[in-house]
Amino acid sequence: MIKKGLLLLISILLLSACNNNSDTSEQKELREKLIDITQLAGDFEVEKGDIDEAINEAASLGLQGEEKDWFVRSFLIFISAGKEIKTKEEVYEDSQLRMLYERTWQDLTFERYGVELDEERLQEIIEMTLNPIKEEQISSEQKEELEILFYLADALGYSIDEFFYRFDRHHYERWAIGEKLYPLLEEEYELKDNQEISNKYRMEVIDEIVKTQS
Repeated sequence: MIKKGLLLLISILLLSACNNNSDTSEQKELREKLIDITQLAGDFEVEKGDIDEAINEAASLGLQGEEKDWFVRSFLIFISAGKEIKTKEEVYEDSQLRMLYERTWQDLTFERYGVELDEERLQEIIEMTLNPIKEEQISSEQKEELEILFYLADALGYSIDEFFYRFDRHHYERWAIGEKLYPLLEEEYELKDNQEISNKYRMEVIDEIVKTQS
């Protein structure tokens, strides 16, 4: 289902691409879409009703598993960023591009820089974040903030452990990979500021997607 969705999305974006044109309007459109989605993050300050609506819209599209998770994530990003949702198909396209971007982000770390995900380090990072929540070693204010997270996990059918290891996994994968990747990028780009490094690598990933899908 995921592969079919991605193929359909790219086909729509690049259907009329000309092989002899290295920077077609379709490629520009794809690049602009990728730039937009990677700049739109939101803060996940949403209401329970927003989560219910996201789940229902995903169900109406017959989405399951990873596709469902990414659709719900995109829907809630739209809401928390104040972006109008015109159609659920628009959200679906956004979610498919986010999936493609995340996969390419990680693939390039290995293919171009030789950095692989260390599963043991990933688990350490997730448990370091998760344990205080499970052991309730957090303030009352933090508990209130986490209430919506628990609601979202339950709405998706996840335990809190499953939520961190599945729904939020890509955040911690980036963390684990970044510990080895960023020193290499700092040398490659001749930059010191992590935000500048992050932005430059973001564009490297976007360029790779556009080139690969052309």
